[in-house]
Amino acid sequence: MFYKVTQMRSIIGLAPVVRKNMQALGLRKRFQTVYQKISPSTAHRLLYVKELVKVELVESTKSTKQMRLDRKFEPGFSVIKDGAKKVYQ
Repeated sequence: MFYKVTQMRSIIGLAPVVRKNMQALGLRKRFQTVYQKISPSTAHRLLYVKELVKVELVESTKSTKQMRLDRKFEPGFSVIKDGAKKVYQ
C-alpha cells in the first residue's frame, strides 16, 4: 500500500517546519503528485501538512510516464450521429 499525495495549496508564507515537511515528502509545486510508502514517519509528515495536500490510499505506484499518459486525450475526434440536431415539437 502507498499514499498518493497531491499538493493542492502553495507553501508561500508558511512556517519553515511546513516547508521542510513538504520538501521531505518530495513536493515542490501545486498539483504535483508523489507516491510514498506507508510508514509512521510519512504519516507524521502528512499530519503537519494535512491542510495543503490531498491523500489517497492506492495499491501500487505509477511511473511518471504512466501518469502523463493518463492525462492525455486520444488523438482525433469522434462523430456523434445526430448529436447536434435539435428536434422541435
